[in-house]
Amino acid sequence: MSNRKDLTVCYYTANTENPKFENKIIEDLKVKAGNIPIISVSRKPIDLGTNICVGEKPVSYTSEWKQLLVGLKAAKTKFCIAAEADCFYPPEYFEFMPEDERTMYNYNNIWMVWKRHNGFYKKYVYCEGAQICGREYWIERLEPVLPKEWIPYTRREENRLVNDLFRERKEFTGRPVVSFKTGDGVSSRTTFDSKSKTHDLEYWGNIRNIKKIFNY
Repeated sequence: MSNRKDLTVCYYTANTENPKFENKIIEDLKVKAGNIPIISVSRKPIDLGTNICVGEKPVSYTSEWKQLLVGLKAAKTKFCIAAEADCFYPPEYFEFMPEDERTMYNYNNIWMVWKRHNGFYKKYVYCEGAQICGREYWIERLEPVLPKEWIPYTRREENRLVNDLFRERKEFTGRPVVSFKTGDGVSSRTTFDSKSKTHDLEYWGNIRNIKKIFNY
């Protein structure tokens, strides 16, 4: 078991998801995180750990990263782990502890769910809501490339930033993280393996059960 005193969950949300849906994500996160401290950064006040409300900022990936940066700066632990308003995490996601403080570790078992598709689909690349890193290194890499004001970059600039931010990455894994593309977030687009479709996923069970739990 990892030393949880060295880890903080940084949860960020634009508060654009259906409140009933996001509340279920939040309640599950509280259980899964256990005694790990949580810092939540939101556009509206929420009841989750230590909440920092940044107000009605633009809804964009740029704002998402700025919210994450706010959470990283507020944390005090050696490592931080990301959590998003549309992701459902297995317990072991919060049990991993990296060896290297200056390397980004990405969870490599991410499965997507869309309302219009009746199945789980394996995500090709990493999910920004499923990664862990040394807090100071994360700040060091993220802060210089973000605008000082809450003015979103263009999508092309955002894509370039993502590609350049952490070129050296390592992976950790466990049972699947489920990422919901509800249509209420910044974007419903992502890269995935269309041939990976399955109706049943380890730990989570059948797609119908997941959708029923989340009224999705």
